[in-house]
Amino acid sequence: MMRGAGMRLMFGLLDTDGDRSLSEAEVQSAVGRMFNSIDENGDGNIDLDEIQSLLHGSNVHGTNNEDMP
Repeated sequence: MMRGAGMRLMFGLLDTDGDRSLSEAEVQSAVGRMFNSIDENGDGNIDLDEIQSLLHGSNVHGTNNEDMP
């Protein structure tokens, strides 16, 4: 049952206007926050080192100090 609760929690975090649906803008905003979190050096690109950092868990919030959704 945790899976369903986790999905509802994630949906609630993405549904920033609370209308119980995700708009394109809400999804794009979430993707942008995730991208910025992975892009540790803030150069607008994600390179192999940043992907490896993400996979090894050393980049939780990135250097931008932005939280992932």
